[in-house]
Amino acid sequence: MSAQGYTTLRSVGSLTNGIATLCYWGLLALALWAPLPFGSARPWSWGVLTTVVGALVALLAVRDLLALDKGPPPADGIVLPAVLFGLTLLWAILQCLPWLPTSWSPEAWSDSGKLIADQSPRASISVDPAASRAAILHLMTYAGVFWLSFRCCQRSAKAHLFVAGVGAIGTLYAIWGLIVYWTGNHSVLWFPKWAYPYDLTSTFVNRNSYAAYTGLALVALIGLLLEHILQRVDLDQSRRTIARTLIEILTTRAIWFIAGVGITAMALLLSHSRGGATATGAGIVGLFIIASLVPSLRGPWYKWFGVALLVGAVLALWVSGTQTLTRLADTSWDLEGRPEIYRLTLQAISEHPLVGTGLATFKTIFAGYRTEDLKFYIDLAHNDYLENALELGIPAACMMIGAVAFLVVRCLLGAFRRHRDAIIPCIALAATILVGLHSLVDFSMQIPAVAIAYLILLGAGVAQATTTRERRTGAVPDDAI
Repeated sequence: MSAQGYTTLRSVGSLTNGIATLCYWGLLALALWAPLPFGSARPWSWGVLTTVVGALVALLAVRDLLALDKGPPPADGIVLPAVLFGLTLLWAILQCLPWLPTSWSPEAWSDSGKLIADQSPRASISVDPAASRAAILHLMTYAGVFWLSFRCCQRSAKAHLFVAGVGAIGTLYAIWGLIVYWTGNHSVLWFPKWAYPYDLTSTFVNRNSYAAYTGLALVALIGLLLEHILQRVDLDQSRRTIARTLIEILTTRAIWFIAGVGITAMALLLSHSRGGATATGAGIVGLFIIASLVPSLRGPWYKWFGVALLVGAVLALWVSGTQTLTRLADTSWDLEGRPEIYRLTLQAISEHPLVGTGLATFKTIFAGYRTEDLKFYIDLAHNDYLENALELGIPAACMMIGAVAFLVVRCLLGAFRRHRDAIIPCIALAATILVGLHSLVDFSMQIPAVAIAYLILLGAGVAQATTTRERRTGAVPDDAI
C-alpha cells in the first residue's frame, strides 16, 4: 500500500472514531439535558431533542458509510421489531392523509373537528392531522434514541457506562429535588410551584412522571451494585471472609452506588406517587427474580442482598414520613376518576377499533365522550395501552407493543445465554417491568425524559444480549462503537 493510501485510511479511521465519540457523548449529554426543562414536556424542548437526536443519527449514518468496507452496522435481534415499528409509523402517517376512503374517517370527526381551532373537517382518519404529525416526529425521535443506545453499547464497558450514566444523572436530579423539598418545596426550577405543593418532583411538574424517572435510575443502580458485589465476592469462602470482603467493598468501591440507591429511593418515596413506588418495587423484585435465575448470576447472594435492600427501604420509608404509606394504602382510585376515564375510552375504542382516530388525538376525541361525572379537564387516558389503541387502532397498537415485546424477549434470551455482563439485559428487563406497569395507570412514557432514560437502558440491554460467540462469528463487527 502506498504512503498516500495509508494516510487516507488513517484519516478515515480517525474521522470514524471521532464521530463515534461524538455520538457517544452526545447521547449522554441528551440524557443529562432531558429531565431539566420540566422533563422536556414542552414544545420547544421537544424541538431541541428532535434536532439533537436527528443530528446524531445522521452522523452515525455518515460513520457507517465511511466504514462500509468493515461490514454492515450491527442489527442482530432488532430487524423484526424495526419492521413492526416501521409499519406502525407508516400507518400513523396514512392516518394523516386526506386521500383515504371517506368511510374510514371517525364518525365523531364532524363534531370533534369543531373543537380544533382554524381547521375545517377533512376526510382523513386523524381528527387532528397537525397534532398527529408532531406525534409521529416524537416517535421517530424515540426510535433514534434507541438506535443510538443500541449502537453505542455494543461494547460491554460502554454499556456499563451508559447504564451507570442513567443512574448518576437520576441521582443528580434526586439531589436537586431533595434540596428543593427540604427548603420549602416552593419552586420548580426558578418558577413558583403550581402543582403538587407537598410532593417532591425535582425538575418535573407531575410527581408520577418523576417517580417513574427516578425509579429507572434506582433500578439501574441496584443492578450495577449487585454486579459489583458478585464480581468481587467468592461465595464459596467462609462467612467471615465473605463478610469482611463485603464490608470492604461497601465502604470503598461501592460507596457511590449505595449513596445513589439511598438518594434515589428517598426521592422516589417523597414523591408520594403510589403508581411510581409500586411499579418501581415490581421492577426491583423482577430484577431479583431474573438475576437469581440467570446461570451466570445464580447463587445464594439474593437472600442477603434482599435483606439489605429491605432494611434500606424501611429506613427510607422512615425518613420520608407517613404520607407515603398513607397514599400507598389509599386505593380509592375513584377519587381521581380513572375508572370512568377507562370506561369511556373503551367505549371510544369500540367505535373505532381498526383504524383509530390519529396519534395525539385523545383529548379531541374524548371531549365528545366525557360525562358530567368528570368535573375536570381530561387530555390523557392515564393508560398508554388504551390511548394507543384508540389513536392507532387495535392492530397498529398491537404492532407497536409487539415491537417492544420482541426487544424484551431478546434481552431475556441474552441474559440466560451470556456468561458475562448478563446484568445489563436484566436491568433492561426490570426497567420494562417498571414502565410497563406504570403505563397501566399513568402516562409517564409520554414524558420525554422518562422515555429517553428507558430507551437508553433497553438499547444497552438489547446490545448486550448478543453473546461473545455470536460476536466472534460476525454478528457484531470489530469496529462497533
